Amino acid sequence: MAIYGDFEYHAFNDIIKVLQRHTGVLFMRTALAGRSVEMHLKDGTLNALFIDGFPVSEPLRIRDTISTLTSAASGEYSFEVGEITQQVSFPLDDLIRDVISTAKIPDQQLPHQETRFEWQTNASQVQVPPALQNSWSSVSPLIRQGASAIDLSRQLHISEHEARVTLYRLRAAGLVTPQRAAGAFHDPHGTPAPSPASAMPGTSQPIPVQQPQQQAGPVRRLLNALRRLTGGNAV
Repeated sequence: MAIYGDFEYHAFNDIIKVLQRHTGVLFMRTALAGRSVEMHLKDGTLNALFIDGFPVSEPLRIRDTISTLTSAASGEYSFEVGEITQQVSFPLDDLIRDVISTAKIPDQQLPHQETRFEWQTNASQVQVPPALQNSWSSVSPLIRQGASAIDLSRQLHISEHEARVTLYRLRAAGLVTPQRAAGAFHDPHGTPAPSPASAMPGTSQPIPVQQPQQQAGPVRRLLNALRRLTGGNAV
């Protein structure tokens, strides 16, 4: 199985959520300001990280990389199920939750102001990041039955932009989720669209899935790494 797409339509943390229960390699050719990033994932855990083909194992640099990807990932990405390298072990949920509460979020990744959110099923069991505790205590009573950024803006006397940022952060922390009952929702540019079965949460862009002719093995990954280092195309 292969999943591919573009960060123009899908936020990095949304991709990570989709891949929580999969094992394989997430490759981003130009995601880090033009540099390639390769993440080896297993059941929601980061097991290896490569930047431009070189391994990264320092916790602080890994956190900084995740923070940058969360706020500024760009270009195409692909994920292939298969063998992975084991070098580190970092739960991605914790990494994402840690950086998302302070990272600068591009406007195009924010939810539409009319998209309604509600409590995540297991919200009461989620550890709220310290930076989000005040927001959660204010928002949680209002959003329990469903509310949009417009609703929060009116009731909390904050700007719609601030309300959208708050909902984005709370969703990334696993506390809220978009409602699906309406049968249609908005894309990042505000255009209502039918809700596709395979769409990313909170967007109208489906995740393309294809079946590769063969799974990636160690030799193929090595060849791809060499091609990337020399500027060639991966196979």
